[in-house]
Amino acid sequence: MPRAKFQTLTEQMFYILLCLKEECYGMDILDRVPIMTQHRVNVGSGTLYNLLEQFAQAGMIRETKVEGRRRSYILTDYGREMLEREYQRIRAQAEDFCRIFGEDE
Repeated sequence: MPRAKFQTLTEQMFYILLCLKEECYGMDILDRVPIMTQHRVNVGSGTLYNLLEQFAQAGMIRETKVEGRRRSYILTDYGREMLEREYQRIRAQAEDFCRIFGEDE
């Protein structure tokens, strides 16, 4: 049985959606993700635009403006719910780690 799409998010997906808390263009996201993550996470332009299309089709983001080839997007309520769900999943993982290894180790 195939895994449901967007059941969990990759780091790239998570940070793209996080950037879209505020309306921005794809190029803005390419600049913001590395800064936001201290260059730990990078997103290639092909990956970004593919994910933006998939997120829009899934109703997680919506296009807000088109200026020539430039398009801006913003997170929808559903996208925020998905981002919150992923945040809670990550927190639970961190709590499991702390419980198993203890805070002091």
